[in-house]
Amino acid sequence: MKFRTTSFAALPGGMLLALMSLHAHASYTVTTLAPIASEHDSYGEVIHSQGATLGEAYVRQNCPVSQWMNCLMNGYAPRQPRATWWSSTGEAPTLLPCLSDKVDPSTNWDMPCQAEAINSRGVMVGRSYAPKGAFDVQMRPVLWLNPDSRPVDLSAQLQGLPAYLSAQAVGINDQGWVLGRAQAGNGHAGDFSFLLRDGLATVLPAAGAQSVKAKAINATMAVGDGLYDRGGASGVILWTLGGPTQTLRSIDGTENHVYAQALSSAGHVAGFYWAPGSKQGNRAFSWYQGRSQTLPTEAGYSSVAFGVNAGGQVAGSHCRTDQDIHGCRAVVWTNGVRQDLNALATPPAGFTFVQAKAINDQGQITGWMVNGRKVYRGFVLKPDR
Repeated sequence: MKFRTTSFAALPGGMLLALMSLHAHASYTVTTLAPIASEHDSYGEVIHSQGATLGEAYVRQNCPVSQWMNCLMNGYAPRQPRATWWSSTGEAPTLLPCLSDKVDPSTNWDMPCQAEAINSRGVMVGRSYAPKGAFDVQMRPVLWLNPDSRPVDLSAQLQGLPAYLSAQAVGINDQGWVLGRAQAGNGHAGDFSFLLRDGLATVLPAAGAQSVKAKAINATMAVGDGLYDRGGASGVILWTLGGPTQTLRSIDGTENHVYAQALSSAGHVAGFYWAPGSKQGNRAFSWYQGRSQTLPTEAGYSSVAFGVNAGGQVAGSHCRTDQDIHGCRAVVWTNGVRQDLNALATPPAGFTFVQAKAINDQGQITGWMVNGRKVYRGFVLKPDR
């Protein structure tokens, strides 16, 4: 079901009640995202409208004799992160197939494939490495129809784009339109962003930026980051699909580096900004219908907004600037009020929720937690009704 809305009043009654209830809940039920093996880690990154989760889990890997030179040159890691899908119960993780498993050892510090987004039909997009020649690999945009299907290489549909060295898909909407970005070729520096719609790829306007990194898409708009003047400030680019392009260069009126992280189905944007002159660190923000706001962050802390839903709820992290990850707390901002998710749900014994990475329109949140032994586990929080 698709909605194009400008206010809560425009939403159908059932959706309106659902969004109103998001602001009334006071607690969550916790589900742990099972790792591949008990001694390895798992992380939640993206949550589907029905609660299925995308993220990563670590697996054991061996270096085959045929790849020993690559392992030696690139640095061999016995554990490798892999793109992972969990059902709404969080059990039985499924590793997403990649274009080629043979490139694993030569990319062992990176995932051979990664899912970046999922639409309401469960179709996923991302990127995967594939062999290029005898000794090299190339990053390519891919699509998965379901967790068990082989990825579809979308490169053949990008023939109309300028020359590029590598490309990836970063978003997909319910119409099946794919948002992506590519590293420019032919000696040109930086990235450009593109929209793949009905088999036709077009470059999205750069809005004066030298390099553009697309981030997210919904039914009517897409967002990304633009780098202005080499080494200069970054700003958010908002594309109306089939319409004008806007930019967001400052949140509080001062010199900012502004970055988008998420886009809701109703058009909310969430991310963070950095004001180098004030040395304040990162500050989470949200934007909706031309109005931006800084989200509450305590003195001595930094914050990042990673996810936002159609009700305007924002999920992210709130971190002490003088500590490592153990000084972070996963948080949710509702109507501009920040709440620590560790106070709204009970983590498994010894664990702390440290990062909230995404939130769906039902208010379900995914992210990851850590304990004192630096064991990481993904989680899903479902609001108690």
